Amino acid sequence: MPRARALLERHRGRALRGLGRLDEAQEHARRALAAFRANGEAYNTARALTDLAEILLAAGEPAAALPLTDEAIRILSEENADQHVEYLRRLRERCSGPRE
Repeated sequence: MPRARALLERHRGRALRGLGRLDEAQEHARRALAAFRANGEAYNTARALTDLAEILLAAGEPAAALPLTDEAIRILSEENADQHVEYLRRLRERCSGPRE
């Protein structure tokens, strides 16, 4: 049950981000992240980090998103999740790209 609850939190956060409800989305993503970390689930921890980074980037906080992206890249590289690592590298570029 704890894993299912964490997955639900993660997906609620993603849905709320899609609706533009970024504060609520961030709360759900943080709860999911905490649960996955507590359960030692590396892959899902990285996916929750990715979600949180996307939310922060959408909220105009690229500097806050950058370390989350880097941590997710590290974890997923160890998991050999190459496709997701490529996505994260593009996300990282958006976080660290030129700002006006």
